[in-house]
Amino acid sequence: YLTVEPLNKYDFKGKPTNPGGGGGTTPTPYTGTITIPVIVNILEDSAHPVSTAHINSQIAILNADFNNNNSNTSSVPAEFASLVANANITFTLAGVNRKTSTKTTWGTNDAMKYASQGGIDATDPANYLNLWVCEIGGGILGYAQFPGGTTATDGVVIGSDYFGENTTGGVYGHGRTATHEVG
Repeated sequence: YLTVEPLNKYDFKGKPTNPGGGGGTTPTPYTGTITIPVIVNILEDSAHPVSTAHINSQIAILNADFNNNNSNTSSVPAEFASLVANANITFTLAGVNRKTSTKTTWGTNDAMKYASQGGIDATDPANYLNLWVCEIGGGILGYAQFPGGTTATDGVVIGSDYFGENTTGGVYGHGRTATHEVG
């Protein structure tokens, strides 16, 4: 979703280039803040509106979770407590695309990611994290594309009721589905 300098030290799978055949030096980890611009693509039906408050809260939740500012961190089980970290990743809202939809469920076949199938095409996935918000159906809260997939469908899909702080989502309406899927 972004290019981190210096690019010449890494191949496109995030691995150090020229690892030296099992020896050599350990690569220096990137330090500093990584900023990820987010495009929110909303396929909205009248029964599941997505408000500006939902969008803003989702960005805030991603930032809190990826920067160790989640108030629930104190309840992490002891065996995982040493793994809690500040990833120093900042998400910024770069844009919102809205489209009214009459579909009650989109499923998991990526149709929401194609305008030709009634969805919204990805916005420049090489430079933006695309989130699609729609009714997925089948009890699915969200899903993400695995690395290495086609750029046309690169991004994360979140069910409308589970996007941001959303009382309609019940216990799953606190924006953590996006944190899980983006992670």
